Amino acid sequence: MTRRVVLSLFILAAILVALSGCISPQFSGSTPSYTRTDEVAVQEAYDGGYAPSAAYSKTANVGYDTADQMIVQTSSIDLEVQDVTGTLDSIKSIATAHGGYIGSMSVNTRSGDRLYGLATMRVPASSFDPVIGEIKKLGAVKSQSLQADDVTEEYIDLQARRDALAGQLVQYQRIMEKAENVSEILEVQQAIERVQIELDRIDGRLKYLDNRVDYATITVSVHEPEGVGTGGGFSITSVINDGIAGLLAVTAGIVIVVISLVPFIILAGIAYLVYRVWKRRQAKDT
Repeated sequence: MTRRVVLSLFILAAILVALSGCISPQFSGSTPSYTRTDEVAVQEAYDGGYAPSAAYSKTANVGYDTADQMIVQTSSIDLEVQDVTGTLDSIKSIATAHGGYIGSMSVNTRSGDRLYGLATMRVPASSFDPVIGEIKKLGAVKSQSLQADDVTEEYIDLQARRDALAGQLVQYQRIMEKAENVSEILEVQQAIERVQIELDRIDGRLKYLDNRVDYATITVSVHEPEGVGTGGGFSITSVINDGIAGLLAVTAGIVIVVISLVPFIILAGIAYLVYRVWKRRQAKDT
């Protein structure tokens, strides 16, 4: 048996081990975990210049209990206030006081001189309800929505896939130690790079989910009340413009109807001509 065949068998065995690691967590009752022994093995596998990323090191060392639910909380609140800019400043102060921050904030005008403001804040999940309570005191609540998305299943699945890839990386490193020529080394190196790219992608997603769970998102829109008599009165210009718009709409409707009827008119004309020719022939025969 040639050395290349032996190398191919080792690679096939590594792939089978990785696949079994991806499948087994779906049927087992226990939650996949990354042990200290595995961490040492992965570190040894990375001795060739592939070090674990910071995001994964955080996930592995913190020891997050995947039995807990991971909930992404979001809320949207619409407030009617007397002072838009002052209210936005208060919203910023509320976010800072609870250990959060303002992601974005804007102010513009609507319906003349009425101000409209929009602020998006990120606050710790534990402060979600208290922050909403304080915001609702800043003005009259016109609308409110709450949403809680459970991402526990996705998070556990990502962890299981990452553990399986880490095991696959260990297998490839062992194969690398047995490689003796340049072609074999390059082949295994490419496999290691593919696994590393997938590990980095999963690390990024895990980090994103951690951030969304740890910090809730609250979007607050504020606007001034509509003034009395600002709805506008009678205007001859508006009446003329509305009349012209109505005339154009009717004209457009008539044109559409006529264009739609043109084929039927042509067919009716042809049928009438055929009928006249037939009648003349009938008259000559008689």
